[in-house]
Amino acid sequence: MPRPKSLIPRLCQNSKGYLFSKSDDGKQHWFGHETDPASRQKYAEFLSQYQQAPAGISLNSKGCCSVNEVCLAFMTKYAVRYRRHDGSSTSEVDCYNSVIRILQPLFGETSAAEFGPLRLRTVRDSMVAEGWSRGTINKHISRVRTMFRFAASLEMISSTVVTALEVLPPLAVGESSAPDYEPRHAVPDADLTAVRRVLDEYNCDLFDLMLLTGARPGELLSLTGGMFEKNGDVWRADLRHHKTAKRGKLRVLFFNLSSQDILLRHWKSDPDAKLFPTRRDTFSKAIQRACIRAKVTPFCSPRGRWTCCSPRT
Repeated sequence: MPRPKSLIPRLCQNSKGYLFSKSDDGKQHWFGHETDPASRQKYAEFLSQYQQAPAGISLNSKGCCSVNEVCLAFMTKYAVRYRRHDGSSTSEVDCYNSVIRILQPLFGETSAAEFGPLRLRTVRDSMVAEGWSRGTINKHISRVRTMFRFAASLEMISSTVVTALEVLPPLAVGESSAPDYEPRHAVPDADLTAVRRVLDEYNCDLFDLMLLTGARPGELLSLTGGMFEKNGDVWRADLRHHKTAKRGKLRVLFFNLSSQDILLRHWKSDPDAKLFPTRRDTFSKAIQRACIRAKVTPFCSPRGRWTCCSPRT
C-alpha cells in the first residue's frame, strides 16, 4: 500500500540550496537559501497560515486539538531551535520528521486528548515494522513525548496526557524483532592508514587534523584565521559556535606544530574567511568513498574519535 500523503507541507531543498515547499494544489512556495536564517522563519510562517489540512490546523487551538495540530505547533514553534548558527537545520529535525511520518497516517486526525499509551504502543509497533533498531525506536518514542509535552506547555492539551504517555516503558532487549547493533569500536590503525592513502590532499589534511586534535568535522570546517591565538608553540582556537554552546559550555581546540603546518597550507589573508570552505556532508562522503576504495569497513567520525559503524536506520 502506498505511503499516505503527509498532512503538513514538507520543507524541500533544490540542488542549489534554495528551500521551498509545495501546497496541495502543486504550487511551489520559495523561502530563500538555506544559509539565510530568515528562510526558516518564512517556512514557519507559511505553515502557520496553511489552512488546507484536515481538522483545520491552528497554532492557537486549545482543548480538543488533533495530533496533527500538536505536530504542526511543535515543528513551527519549537523545532526551530534545532539549527546551527548559519541557520541550517540539524539532523534532529530530520529525526522529528521521521517520527511524524509514522505518527500522522495512524493518528493524525485523532484528538490529542485521546492519544494514550496504547496508541503510543501502536506507533512503536509501526517503527518496529519499519525495521528500525531498538535504540532508534526508543529515542523516537521519547521525541513523541517531547512533542506532546510542548503542546501541554501551550495549554493545547492537558498535562495528564503527557503523564499517561510516560507509563509506556522503553523497548527492552528481545522484546520485539527490532535489531540491536554491535557497539562501535575503535578503527584499526591499518584501516586509517589505508584510507589516508586514497584521499586527495585537501581531504587528507582535514583527516589528519581530526586525528591530531580530536575535533569534530563541523568544528574544523568552521575555523577562520581570526579565531586563533598564536602564542607559544601551541596554537589555540576558541569556538564561538559548537555542539554544546547552547548549554553554556566552552570549546577550545589546540594545535601542535604538525597541526600548524597543515593550517598554514590553507591559511587565508582574510581573517573571517574559512580555512576549509566545504560542507560537512561533502567531507563525510569523501571518507565513505575512500573506505570503499581502500576496501575497509566504513567508519564515521563522531567528536573526532574515529569509530567503525554498521549501517543504521
